[in-house]
Amino acid sequence: MKGQPSLLSIIAHARSGALDHAWWLFREAGFENVDDDPAVLSVRGRLLKDRALGASGAERRQFYLAAALAYARAAEIGGANYPLINAATLSLLAGQREESRNLAGQVLARASLGTDEPETPYYRAATEAEAWLLLGELARAQAAFDEAIALAPLAFEDHASTLRQFALILDETGSDKTWLDARRPPRCLHFAGHIALAAGDGAIEGEIRALIKAERVGFGFGALAAGADILIAEALLDVGAELHLVLPAARNVFREYSVARFGDGWSARFDAIVESAASVREFGRGGAPLSQPALQWAAEIAMGKTAMQAEVLMTEAFQLLIADGSESVAPLAGGSAWIGAAWERSGRRQRVIAAQRSGPTDTCHAPMPETPDRLAAMLRIDLSGADAASLAGDILPKLAATFAGRLCVPPRWTDEAVFAAFETVSEAASAALAASAALSGGTPFRIAGHYSIATRVEDPFGGQPFLMGPPLALLDRIARSAPSGAIHVTEDFAAALHAGSALARPRTEYIGEFPVRDEAVRLFSLKF
Repeated sequence: MKGQPSLLSIIAHARSGALDHAWWLFREAGFENVDDDPAVLSVRGRLLKDRALGASGAERRQFYLAAALAYARAAEIGGANYPLINAATLSLLAGQREESRNLAGQVLARASLGTDEPETPYYRAATEAEAWLLLGELARAQAAFDEAIALAPLAFEDHASTLRQFALILDETGSDKTWLDARRPPRCLHFAGHIALAAGDGAIEGEIRALIKAERVGFGFGALAAGADILIAEALLDVGAELHLVLPAARNVFREYSVARFGDGWSARFDAIVESAASVREFGRGGAPLSQPALQWAAEIAMGKTAMQAEVLMTEAFQLLIADGSESVAPLAGGSAWIGAAWERSGRRQRVIAAQRSGPTDTCHAPMPETPDRLAAMLRIDLSGADAASLAGDILPKLAATFAGRLCVPPRWTDEAVFAAFETVSEAASAALAASAALSGGTPFRIAGHYSIATRVEDPFGGQPFLMGPPLALLDRIARSAPSGAIHVTEDFAAALHAGSALARPRTEYIGEFPVRDEAVRLFSLKF
């Protein structure tokens, strides 16, 4: 279709968070006044729906209505149910209930004709379920949704998409949502616990397995130290759950430090689990030693990835912690007590199994080397398209005013970009969004964010301390690749953000992979 590459580019920019630029591309391509192309109209509806998500009150309803009209016109011309069901739901969100019911009825009428549309059997049944729900026919909606799930029982992301739409509808109509819970994908589990457990009679293994089955866990995230981690990981694999490991060092280093020295066959069990895991994320390369910042990094990333997976799947994230309550008042960052407290602060549910250690707490942790490295949430704000006069007189002073929060080192200007590093990702995310708002309206900018470990050094030329290392080079590359006006952050940044409370948390959306050496870094857009 003529113009299709431009439409794909527009959608990509919208997903990346550069909504203003997406609209500019839409207008530059001459699509703004097109009223006879279903593909163009559907993209217009998508852009207007994104506008609605960023608005509130009456303005949000106006955007929803405009999006509904665009989708309805696309359905009228193209005859497909996909834009028609979107128009029906968006009409409801715009406050047009009668129109919503009318469009939902049209969806069901078209479906009854058995027209062969380019949709999967799941989405055909789910579309009918959504139409029945819009008509207030709850029993029929539930039956159609159950049929859709039966057609694709493992298509959890598809189930989640339907659940998300249903939640919007039920919230708008003030209806009960509890019936959705039985139809949600399996739960996501974050696990942690003692690095060494006292020998027992197998009772704790049985308790772990019973809990995992009762909670219907389908995904598990954590490390793999001797003791609690390995017991939980084995139980997850036994029930067929996906296991995702996050290690604070290369696996050979972690195996030696946190597994092999505890004996009792832990190493063989570690190796078997690693081979069966769905994914293994390791911090660092080669023989770099385990460090305290890396322990905290791994804990936050694992907790955040658990929450992110649950959010994508519209299910629940909870934590299983094996503990004996003997930790000190100021627990070691990244240790099980610290992890448990961090999860509690997020407001998510936690299950605790009591178990004794095999020895005193201080025998479980070998000394780690002192290091100048530190964990930081880093931002690079690329301003390479701005002129010197604007930078000095307007842009940089505006940016300086946005850097509130606990900075690891003073911000630095690098002749084309500002670099800033914060103690927490929530502070860095707030600064990135504040910078975006301050610069919007003409200033070309691109923002990149990453959460990692960098080396803190004192400026040998008499200036203030700064950070250096591979994370800064990665930030530079990501910022240069982002479209103008977008904020792109790594999965580590997004995960650490999700490890905290969901209250007032910015939105993130997966946009694709970014090639780095022999691997790919997953990128997310950061939005209000």
